[in-house]
Amino acid sequence: MAEAGETHISDDERAMLGNILSVLQRARLNPFTTKSDFARTAANEIALCASDDLITTRLNPNTVSNVWVITPDGLDALEGLSDVLGS
Repeated sequence: MAEAGETHISDDERAMLGNILSVLQRARLNPFTTKSDFARTAANEIALCASDDLITTRLNPNTVSNVWVITPDGLDALEGLSDVLGS
């Protein structure tokens, strides 16, 4: 039987969560273009965040831009990750 308490996060998981946190922070504070150096460097994390609707390029139902911005779900995830990672 497993003990109750905190779940251990491996170093690899912590690094990936940290990268996702960086993408969400950047999208919130300094939105970045789809072809920026940051977007190229963090392409995998951006794809994950976009597929989970944490960031978007959609400004409204009829308009898409070339800038990634955080969504309301992304703000929630940002807060949760900050709590988990202690940032």
